[in-house]
Amino acid sequence: MKPRCGRFLSRAFSLILYICAWLLNPLAAGPGDRVKLGNEIFCDAFPAELSGKRLGLVINQTSVLPGGPPLLERLVADGRLVTAIFAPEHGFSGAVEGGAAAEGGQWRGIPVFSLYGKQTRPTADQLGRVDALVYDIQDIGTRFYTFITTLKYVIEAAGGAGLPVYVLDRPDPLGGRIVEGPILDKKFASFIAALPIPTRYGLTAGELALMMAGEGWAAPAARVHVVRVSGWARGRTWAGTGLPWVPPSPNIPTPEAALAFPGMGLLGGIKINQGVGTDLQFLLFGAPWIEPEAVLRAWTSLREFPVRLTPVAYTPCAMPGKALTPPYKDRACRGLRLIVTEPENFRSLRFGLAIFEVLKRLYPDKIAVASATLNQMFGDDTLARFIDGRLAFAELVRRMEDQERRFLEARKKYLLYEDR
Repeated sequence: MKPRCGRFLSRAFSLILYICAWLLNPLAAGPGDRVKLGNEIFCDAFPAELSGKRLGLVINQTSVLPGGPPLLERLVADGRLVTAIFAPEHGFSGAVEGGAAAEGGQWRGIPVFSLYGKQTRPTADQLGRVDALVYDIQDIGTRFYTFITTLKYVIEAAGGAGLPVYVLDRPDPLGGRIVEGPILDKKFASFIAALPIPTRYGLTAGELALMMAGEGWAAPAARVHVVRVSGWARGRTWAGTGLPWVPPSPNIPTPEAALAFPGMGLLGGIKINQGVGTDLQFLLFGAPWIEPEAVLRAWTSLREFPVRLTPVAYTPCAMPGKALTPPYKDRACRGLRLIVTEPENFRSLRFGLAIFEVLKRLYPDKIAVASATLNQMFGDDTLARFIDGRLAFAELVRRMEDQERRFLEARKKYLLYEDR
């Protein structure tokens, strides 16, 4: 069958798989313990100290109350004084393609300032419009995702201006137990990844904000107030929250894509297509020269992961607003589609590294570092050194495990939610 451009599994079937995973998840929220986001609690019990104050909202399209209106509309309807809006990468609407500068504008006369592109921090003039900043953006729990860099810059800018920052907390969609990857080496720090944390860090935005301030990673640090999530525990991934998913960026359309992203997102660094240019971003990988059956035969560590892998054929294509030049655009690819069977136990970075290892073993002449951002994304140069044959895979994993243990210990005093 001739592969169609990025469409080989219907959206309806993907939705059915997601609903089944939710129903089978023993950690799913029951009717008596509904997860309530920090934004809902913030609106229902508005802080007395903010009454009559001018608010600057750091928001995007994910800033929606569960089952209700956007936070911005709710606050305005409640008579709160919103005087500035700040938007991260992908813009206020969330529809701008990754890496493209997002423009500012206005919403009902309120100025919207972009924090991605030429300007990445609120300016002194912009902060002169507000008395407090309120951050309400859905993160995806992966260090190489620019929203948490924006949070760091907001905390620093607010600290310099003497303003408080209120973080309206949300669950980490990957859960809060699993930590994976090396701690960022400062020489690879960038806007892509700016914090000395593992690739997958297992913290909510509120916990991470407290750790930024407490560890001196954001300086000068503002006074950070976290409005906690109610009804969420660290063992729950997004499927266990019962909450609707609002895509935080164009290429993370589902919680499954977010879960796979820490490992699958790295594959672009060796010019493997990871579903970009299809409707299954980060849920498949392939290239014109991959033989799926050979990969499955050689993948001796596959049984360690709660996934099902199925051979697929597809053709990545340009998708305006998502990816105009995906790897192997308009070329027929073969590869593997993954379905995660136990989201709460899926070590997605380890899974991605296992793909690197088996492809390096099978196709040594094809696998090479193809992107200057690979070290920035992974956090250090050990993955690049493995690809180049300068470091054994076992040593890469050993070094990573040492750093994971150190971070797990360091983060303990910032945890806000139970581990169950």
